Amino acid sequence: MQRYTYLKLALKENGLTLQQAADRIGVTKGYLSQLINNKIKEPSAQKLQALHEVLHLEYPPREKNIGVVFGKFYPLHTGHIYLIQRAASQVDELHVILCHDDVRDFELFQKSSMTKQPTVEDRWRWLLQTFKYQDNIKIHDLSEDGIPPYPDGWDEWAIRAKKLLTDNHIQANAIYSSEPKDAIRYQELLDVNTVVIDAERSFMNISATQIRQEPFHYWDYIPTEVKPFFVRKVAILGGESSGKSTLVNKLANTFNTTSAWEYGRDYVFSHLGGNEKALQFSDYDKISLGQAQYIDFAVKYGNKVAFIDTDYVTTQAFCMTYEGREHPFVQAMIETQRFDLVILLENNTPWVNDGLRHLGSKAKRKEFQDLLEQLLKENDIPYVAITSGNYEERYLESIELVEQLLNDKKENSDEISRFEDRSE
Repeated sequence: MQRYTYLKLALKENGLTLQQAADRIGVTKGYLSQLINNKIKEPSAQKLQALHEVLHLEYPPREKNIGVVFGKFYPLHTGHIYLIQRAASQVDELHVILCHDDVRDFELFQKSSMTKQPTVEDRWRWLLQTFKYQDNIKIHDLSEDGIPPYPDGWDEWAIRAKKLLTDNHIQANAIYSSEPKDAIRYQELLDVNTVVIDAERSFMNISATQIRQEPFHYWDYIPTEVKPFFVRKVAILGGESSGKSTLVNKLANTFNTTSAWEYGRDYVFSHLGGNEKALQFSDYDKISLGQAQYIDFAVKYGNKVAFIDTDYVTTQAFCMTYEGREHPFVQAMIETQRFDLVILLENNTPWVNDGLRHLGSKAKRKEFQDLLEQLLKENDIPYVAITSGNYEERYLESIELVEQLLNDKKENSDEISRFEDRSE
């Protein structure tokens, strides 16, 4: 980094213009501009000291100790966090560089037990949220697209890494890694001292491969900001008085986790005075948004799985039943917000009138049930139908389905491990 470039950032952080800073230290705007752009070979020490005082900087400036950590963070886990925190405690400024490769990342996803692929933005978010209170940790990303996979491609990788460091004015004093083999190559190719931390994984014995294969087995190693990505969403569907709310509550209790209640019922009380007769077509988008917020909250704090009472298909079915037409916003939610398991309860339990139910006849219950099945099929949503009218049988069958969902995993392979190093 050029000698006085840091003063530009300090001006910005202090909210000062060039003219304001120049006036405070008694120089012209032109002189100050030349100074911070490194055009003056031997600036006045007195002026420099005055400028540093105005910008609340130490003078003479102490050379910063700069560290770097490379990683895929696919996903971020507590072993990564331990490495980063150890490194951050040894330097003034730590630059964490997220490495990504579209082809490699997709292959890792295909061989994993993850139900969706983490995007680069997901990984950015995990890092930013995890370290948001540590100002000395900066996040960057490095595209590795087109570089031969590990253990090849080191020379091409080093060219890109050097460019990233140069473009971001990062003059690293040390690169931190948990991989001794990678540390050697970092030092050789980037000409930067390397520090190996916990190579034996004695404190955090975990890898991203293990989490990708069995996220729930290694749940305690998944950081708080990353867990919602892995939480499985189970939606319980059914018509009025089908027992879905009771079953959701039982399952959430049993699996020691969260649930999202049916927002539509709350909406009737909070916006319609407790009477569904005031419900109209324009309410269904609001109900869907409210349901989405309930789901997000349940997933954020869920313990491996979150149970959802009523999904967007059910909301659409009510809209079509009461309003005679499909709601486009609700349909958009159906298409974009998917669940890991959908359980459809047969509407064959005793009907209870709680004041908010109007489809109590046998014919109306069957008609609504048929509509639910129709919408699920039209939207290509896989579901499991539980047809028993016995509450205990429903409960036990649901538990079995959820356990199957949580135990679904794929075996490790040599093909996976070959991608792990260099930026694990």
